[in-house]
Amino acid sequence: RVDVLKTEDGNYVRIIDYKSSVKDIDIDEVMAGLQIQLLTYMDAVTKIEDFMPAGALYFSLIEPTITGIDRNNTSEDIEKLIKKKFRMNGIVLSDINIVSKMDTKLEKGSSNIIPVYIDSKNNISKSRSSCVSEKQFKELQASTIKEIRKISKEIFDGNIDIKPFYKDKRTGCDYCKYKSICQFNASKNKYNYIRHFNFED
Repeated sequence: RVDVLKTEDGNYVRIIDYKSSVKDIDIDEVMAGLQIQLLTYMDAVTKIEDFMPAGALYFSLIEPTITGIDRNNTSEDIEKLIKKKFRMNGIVLSDINIVSKMDTKLEKGSSNIIPVYIDSKNNISKSRSSCVSEKQFKELQASTIKEIRKISKEIFDGNIDIKPFYKDKRTGCDYCKYKSICQFNASKNKYNYIRHFNFED
């Protein structure tokens, strides 16, 4: 889904990917080339239409389970809990004007729609929000295109090295159905270690 916002400063675009599972953007995996689908969409749209990125988000289609409800909860309370469960994951442009267009009811606190928290001074909380600057958005897009070119070259070169990812004690082998064919051996083969990425100021 592609949403467009036209302003005096320019045109912004938000991309929403509907998923049958709960998913979020992991910047480390984006920079490592493991999670590039949504940013590829964003790069394509912004280049074709000369839009500025406003958000790249995942919306889960799973029916949520609500717990902790008692007789004192009103129907409005329950509705708020359900909306929180449907809150989208991903990244949003760190611009209070753009955020206010995505959640028109948000004044303070946590949004029920997007991964943003507004503090008491009406600023976006960096520690409690999943936001990036326009420069950082472009950096993610550039990294995505770089990885696509790298992967394409490896495919054309016939590179089929056994090199599963490794991050935080998780590996690409954890749920793999082809271990008996792959025959990966940590003493003989190398993991693709995913490093923690920090944006430059």
